[in-house]
Amino acid sequence: MLRLIVGVARTACIAGKKISVNIPPNVVTSHQKTYITLNSQFQSLQPSIANCNISFAPVTSSQLLSAVQPRLLNLLQPQIRTVTKFSIRKGKRKTVKAAVKRFFRLSWGGWIRTRAGRFKHLWRKSAYQKYRYKQHVFCNATQCTLLDKMVTKYWKRRRYYVDDPYEPYHTREEYPITRKKPLPPPPH
Repeated sequence: MLRLIVGVARTACIAGKKISVNIPPNVVTSHQKTYITLNSQFQSLQPSIANCNISFAPVTSSQLLSAVQPRLLNLLQPQIRTVTKFSIRKGKRKTVKAAVKRFFRLSWGGWIRTRAGRFKHLWRKSAYQKYRYKQHVFCNATQCTLLDKMVTKYWKRRRYYVDDPYEPYHTREEYPITRKKPLPPPPH
């Protein structure tokens, strides 16, 4: 019966082709004393393996750890919703509806939102807290970039509404680069 030592990387040559066999680290119970018996389906390959050169390369625990560590880090990271949704038929990007419902995009690329918890436990909040909940908050640059990825170009277009309360905020007149209206002449 063919037996291989666990904890070593194996390279074998079967019918002129090199095959490397990697055994996952969860099989290893003691360093090199554990043996694994291959299934009976591989026993038919035994005569062809006997004619080939089999070389063993010792694997240290640091090499095993470095092979497993990136996968463990992926499991420990929290889920992130970047781009995001694609259509099944054509693979086109789709809008994440929660982004459109919870946030509002200004025409210069900024996003605003309401404060969290504005309808929760209002009976125990002060008048100043209730006043603050009626205000909107700007999202930071990272959040704006993420939200731009979550919506399609339809939602990035400029829209004109009658009596729009956000009209003064769609332009950025305070910066010289984004200014549309000319500055008033200086007083003499």
